[in-house]
Amino acid sequence: MNNLSYKGYTGTIEASIEDGCLHGQILFITDIITYEGNTVDEIKTSFEEAVDHYLTYCEETGKPANKPYSGTFNVRVGQDLHRKAVEVAFHLGITLNEFVAQSIKNAIEQNGVIRLEHTHHHNITITDNQTSTTAVATTDKPLAWEKFNAIQ
Repeated sequence: MNNLSYKGYTGTIEASIEDGCLHGQILFITDIITYEGNTVDEIKTSFEEAVDHYLTYCEETGKPANKPYSGTFNVRVGQDLHRKAVEVAFHLGITLNEFVAQSIKNAIEQNGVIRLEHTHHHNITITDNQTSTTAVATTDKPLAWEKFNAIQ
């Protein structure tokens, strides 16, 4: 994906075959700001000029410029996950906000891929009058049951 970056703003680069030019838009803000050029150098310059013009306009008119990110957002995670996150943060001696920020940072540092390493066990106990047997299956071998004789 081809994007431009300048003063914290991100912009797109798209080609218009019909018009024979490049054009783009500043992303992640509510205002709509576009720019265009005929070459890669022109589109870069046009993007930077659009950002500068936008910031100057906002300053002159007293209108607050949309920042690409405020650093604050709401996340709906459900009651159970919320409770568990608060408990983990408490045991780590940090706030919930710090825990969430660290978790997001860790996920990004791992290229956005979170690998869950988890083995899920199913235990089934079969009891007759003489013996008790437990069969165990894991997600690595969900169909390979291992039998263990339990002591009575």
